[in-house]
Amino acid sequence: MLYNPSIRSKGRINYTLGHELGHFLVHRDLKPEGFECGPANLMGTSRAARRKEMEQEADRFASYLLMPLDDFRAQIGSNPMSLELLRHCVQRYDVSYTAAAMKWLESTTLCAAVVVATSGFVSWCFRSKAAQRARIFFPAGMELPTASIAARGCVPANHALGETLAPGIWWKNRGVREMTITADHYEMTISLLVFEQASWAGAEWQEDEPQDVFEKMSVTG
Repeated sequence: MLYNPSIRSKGRINYTLGHELGHFLVHRDLKPEGFECGPANLMGTSRAARRKEMEQEADRFASYLLMPLDDFRAQIGSNPMSLELLRHCVQRYDVSYTAAAMKWLESTTLCAAVVVATSGFVSWCFRSKAAQRARIFFPAGMELPTASIAARGCVPANHALGETLAPGIWWKNRGVREMTITADHYEMTISLLVFEQASWAGAEWQEDEPQDVFEKMSVTG
């Protein structure tokens, strides 16, 4: 297994190796010549439906290999998500912040999302099932909300639990607790959004939408 030697994040390297190991164990009979996973083949970006499905399967394999769900849930417990708790998971499993945040979104019943942006514009988002059912979504290319922490470009010093923002800033009818990490060398922000529970949330439980489109990106630290 080979990976780009310019990758600086150990967490990103671990996830890449887990992803490629997933291909080897699950898909080698389907593509015996091997896999080359570049930007055009990351989850959701491949035009071929079967290739997209295989990339998603390899991502899930890496996620469960590196962050076993029972152990992950034990780390979170009943604690509210915070940057300190997320950092604990990053250090425990030696993964990137985005990988740990997405694992939490997979396991939580809360309405939440992670939004990764570059130079002030959304690159991709990933939502919990509750957020999918609420039809909350931030498309690639969308400009970050001007009143969001991510758009301000300056994260407060005491920011472990984030900042509560009013409805209409990130989503029209939902207040949200925003926790943001910045990565200057990527001109990138990673925003973990935990939305207020709507009083009419029961009406939102509709059939699941297809899995979000996203690219795997990481931040060191």
